[in-house]
Amino acid sequence: MELRPFRSLRFSSRVLRERGLAAVFAPPYDQISPALQESLYARAPENIVRVTYPKKDGNPYQDATVSLLAFLADGTLEKERRPGLWIYRQTFAVDGQTFVRNALVGLVRVSEYAAGIVHPHELTLAKPKADRLSLLAATRADFELVFLLTRAPLAAALSTRRPPDLSAEDADGVRHDAFRIGDYAAHVELQGLVKNAEAIIADGHHRWETALAFSENPAAAKLPGARYKLCAIVDMASEGLIVRPIHRLLAGVPDWRPERLLESARAIFTVREYASPQEAFDALQTHSRLLPAFVVLAPPARAALWTLREDAAGLPWPADRSNAWKALDTAALEVALFQKLLGIGPEQIAKGDFVSFTSNAAAAIAAAEKGATDATSDVQAAILMRPTTVSDVEAVVSEGDRLPQKSTHFFPKMYSGLFGVSLEDGVY
Repeated sequence: MELRPFRSLRFSSRVLRERGLAAVFAPPYDQISPALQESLYARAPENIVRVTYPKKDGNPYQDATVSLLAFLADGTLEKERRPGLWIYRQTFAVDGQTFVRNALVGLVRVSEYAAGIVHPHELTLAKPKADRLSLLAATRADFELVFLLTRAPLAAALSTRRPPDLSAEDADGVRHDAFRIGDYAAHVELQGLVKNAEAIIADGHHRWETALAFSENPAAAKLPGARYKLCAIVDMASEGLIVRPIHRLLAGVPDWRPERLLESARAIFTVREYASPQEAFDALQTHSRLLPAFVVLAPPARAALWTLREDAAGLPWPADRSNAWKALDTAALEVALFQKLLGIGPEQIAKGDFVSFTSNAAAAIAAAEKGATDATSDVQAAILMRPTTVSDVEAVVSEGDRLPQKSTHFFPKMYSGLFGVSLEDGVY
């Protein structure tokens, strides 16, 4: 990877003193619901959401540009005088255990996936890319990170005990600290660590592909920064690399008969029933990973742990998929349950037909139970998943493959507004 320092566009000391970073930074755009967008707008007039994910009342791209120019004119945002790299540290708790994840933030030169430098792990959709491209073309600035995973040995180099330059806690209790690296010798050392390394996109596929598309646009020819993307690079050996599962909800499936589905499933899956959804979900967490498995909640049938049988036959496995792909829980879900048993293809899932997603297991359980008794709910079933591991992601990507849609939820998300870069700025 080609890594470069940058002169960050960041909130002025005045804004941080008067508002606090927590009032003006925001989650990445794809994590912002309409309700959260309203909340961020109300939190502070300087909140970065006005630039990264403006309301669509009028022309959002023009509005974002107006907001950015106003922030620069009144000193809300300031450009650093000298280029730097950054350590972005997130401290958070999962199941009572505290984790720390350090990332190296800088500009990474964009490249096609075929170049073999930065690899995707999932497919992207056209609509979000069109939105991001319009925003980038209008503002000519970048405030949202692409989260990269690498085998480059960064852990020791990113360890520091000095006070952070920026610090805030988000609504989920995650602490965000940023430490500026201004020393040229340190830049050279860090650039050397990643120079011959490859990376996998953990989060931000649409942002990477948008940056690449914009860099190839004639309008970007005179913008030095257009050839680079603001990225946060994490060592895969980091103990703070947490992947959460993404659960599925079924709704609107025609001719829905849970009892018949369960009987059909026994030819393909080993089905073990439990007294409650929570018991089944707990059992999934410690279940062997030798075979794909997940929990199906389809009332009035009992909650059940489904494990793909080794002798399962007649499954419509895609011919071009690797063995690593076929070993994924999400792959077995799509092929054996959705396609084979329910007739739901990946194209329908991509369009949002029949299947929706949530990372909240309790909410998925509640939705399935409500769907069985409440006529106002259209949820027919919930499928509870276990996390895809980082080694699973690496194994699939190393085979030149991509994981099924919504296979990973890297936690916590990297917030927008700690760092920013003008594409008109020089590259150092």
